[in-house]
Amino acid sequence: MKKRVRYRKRYAFLGAITGYFLALLASTILPTFIMLAIPLLTAAIGFVLGEKKEQRFSGITVPEPDQRITSTVTGSEQTKKELESTYSSEIREYLQVIKEIVINENEKRNLDDEISEKTINLCSKIDTLLPYIETLGSAQTKHDIKMLVMKDLNSVINPFLRLSVENKLKNRRKLLDGLRDINLKLKVISTSIEQHDIYELERKLTLITEKYNAKEIY
Repeated sequence: MKKRVRYRKRYAFLGAITGYFLALLASTILPTFIMLAIPLLTAAIGFVLGEKKEQRFSGITVPEPDQRITSTVTGSEQTKKELESTYSSEIREYLQVIKEIVINENEKRNLDDEISEKTINLCSKIDTLLPYIETLGSAQTKHDIKMLVMKDLNSVINPFLRLSVENKLKNRRKLLDGLRDINLKLKVISTSIEQHDIYELERKLTLITEKYNAKEIY
């Protein structure tokens, strides 16, 4: 919040004081009605001068102390959000590449429908979890997801695509088992996020209960 610099009242007040002293000095030579008019006249002049100065400096604002503090905090929060956004963007970009490869290979009949659907579903689940992972703020969880996408998921899809048709048929079940294991890991991460949310909910509800119960006592 900002305060405008105002001069009208200040200058009018100074003008009235000046006029009052001028009237006192001239009281022996001027009629009473003129003496009474002098403070009013000088106050009006001061008001006009103050208004002109205010218009000239209308763009000047004086920030309150807490504004500078808020600005610093906001900048810190913005930096944190940018780092989080970079993490999510990197993961999402990798997921998009995997999905495009899978869809393309499926259209070429190099990858069957079941494998394609399970892989795309995994990518979608990871994408959905990203905002919650960032909110959780766990470095370990972030690392697990990053490795799961860039190492685990990638390491089972790409080698499989390079196999001959015969070897694809032989190793198809192994690939599906690998995708299942990745899905199980995602479920573990999802459960940990949910447990964290439950803990936070219970903690905040306890604080609210204590807060309002204390007010009722007094």
